[in-house]
Amino acid sequence: MRDEYIKHGETLPTIFPSGSNNPMGLYALYLEKNYAIHGTNKNFGIGLRITRGCIRLRPEDIKYLFNVVPVGTKVQFINEPVKSTVEKNGMRYLEIHNPLSCNKEKKQSEASIIEHLKQQIRSILINDSNVDYEIINKALKDRSGIPINITRKFTNNENK
Repeated sequence: MRDEYIKHGETLPTIFPSGSNNPMGLYALYLEKNYAIHGTNKNFGIGLRITRGCIRLRPEDIKYLFNVVPVGTKVQFINEPVKSTVEKNGMRYLEIHNPLSCNKEKKQSEASIIEHLKQQIRSILINDSNVDYEIINKALKDRSGIPINITRKFTNNENK
């Protein structure tokens, strides 16, 4: 990384002291020598594939994990661009990312990516009349990776 910055005329410090100015934030859980789940001192990059293999979390989230996760805990990465859950209160959430196979080198059309994701969503939401498909269609276009509530909001004239 240091060599890459030098090519662009910037020099990175050899050591970033701990504290709020450290780009890794105040906490880090090391997975291997060069990879970690860590905080960040910037809002940008959380949930995006820009971190050279590390996972960036919000400061409050990594602080929580750091304090509750035992050393040696097995970590699994899930390559699922579409994730869904139903909460105890009946609310349904959907999280949509760009597929990992989707990158600039693979010139996939936007339509083919959306169709692939729609197939995954259909397999998750089989005959579910309690979801708002307008919200899902917007989420397909945005693919923010942020869980969204897709529970259909009923009008006064409708019964649940």
